[in-house]
Amino acid sequence: MPKYMMEPTQEPRSAFVERRRLRRIRMIVELTHNLISSDMTVAHREARCLVECARKAILDLHPGFETRYERVVRPHFERVLRDRWPSEELNFVPAAETVN
Repeated sequence: MPKYMMEPTQEPRSAFVERRRLRRIRMIVELTHNLISSDMTVAHREARCLVECARKAILDLHPGFETRYERVVRPHFERVLRDRWPSEELNFVPAAETVN
């Protein structure tokens, strides 16, 4: 069978692709963290929406990252929000209420 007629198969992800994906996730987390913690014009509701948008972007980029997100990234964002707004509740906004 000629090479061009072979069925395409899913190739295993290379280490390069995985490292790039993890770098993008780290960048999303760091940018969101920096924006929430340093920009004093961001309101608490906007910050919660930013966290929810970051979550959506991370899970779109890496769908299998859900449990790691919940164990590692979400507590990090909760800590940042608690440090900045100690008197506010940490209810995350559903996607339908996102501020744009």
